[in-house]
Amino acid sequence: MYSLFYLFIVDSKCRFWRHIFFIIILGIITFNQVFIAYQEDSIYLRDKIYWICLTSFSTYILATYVNYFVLIPRFLVNEKYRTYVILLIISVFILLFTNVFLEYKIRVVLGLAHRIQSYLNPLVFVDNLSSSVITMICFWSMSAVELFRTWNQKIEQILLLENQFLESEVNKLKGQVSPIFLSKALQKASALAPIQPKISSTILMQLGQLLRYQLYDCDREKVFLQSEIHFISNFLNLYQLISDRHFDYSLVIKGPTNQLLITPLLLIVVVQTLVEKQAISHLQMEMEMKDQTLHFDCAFVEKYYLNDTDLADVKNKFDKLHSHVYQLKSQAGNLQLQIRFYNDGISSGAP
Repeated sequence: MYSLFYLFIVDSKCRFWRHIFFIIILGIITFNQVFIAYQEDSIYLRDKIYWICLTSFSTYILATYVNYFVLIPRFLVNEKYRTYVILLIISVFILLFTNVFLEYKIRVVLGLAHRIQSYLNPLVFVDNLSSSVITMICFWSMSAVELFRTWNQKIEQILLLENQFLESEVNKLKGQVSPIFLSKALQKASALAPIQPKISSTILMQLGQLLRYQLYDCDREKVFLQSEIHFISNFLNLYQLISDRHFDYSLVIKGPTNQLLITPLLLIVVVQTLVEKQAISHLQMEMEMKDQTLHFDCAFVEKYYLNDTDLADVKNKFDKLHSHVYQLKSQAGNLQLQIRFYNDGISSGAP
């Protein structure tokens, strides 16, 4: 939980109140300076002194928001610190000259005695340096708050990118062959080694092909669809060898698949979900590339219906990689997947 002070400084919802707070503080400082400058004439000025305060306050507000909306976003946030400091000092001195000029004009218009002998004397500005320092501190406080907010936003963006990277890595692991399946294959090969060494050797060879694809081919951002089909065939062949129940499958390929590039381990998550989460004895698959769209239909004899919970891993991966260019439909005894591709063979993530 963040403290109220932290939220007051950083949270965008508190932006209005931050401005109100700063305006109040600036108003107190400005009014105090005006009352000190005209304290000897307060009897003659009466209510007019408040109008003088408002005039002086307007100049401070103008300079403050020039700093906030122009200098800070253009220079400070963009790390042009030297330029920002120079322009801020110039702004403060312009504000100082403006206030001295306003005092001169007000005293002339209202017929008040001048408390300064010569307004062109450089000592006038030396005397007003104390108020300029206070103004500088006010400006710097606003700059510090905005700089802190910008820094905090960048930290949040970095953390978000790190979380997205970790999530993508987790999703990648979800798309791989499950460790439970690999462990079962090793146990089956170990159990068959003394009595059926040929089958045990075949299991290990199939397992080696799966791991080699995952470790080497999947390091690339894209792989050929033909390689992914070969990987699915190896997976199902291995599943036939280690399954404790009867299982067979058929895979029909139509259309050009030797030049299409896809994300590795994209389709295996669909197949693995079907064979592991449902007691399917026969899986009939048909894959066709037509009009830049890959149609992947899976049919099985059992009248199972895969709900959203069963397909959570499948949808999670496709939402991350192809959120706007895929369709997944589940019916009793059938699962249909369509993925839209573009001329370069790579889905762009947009329709």
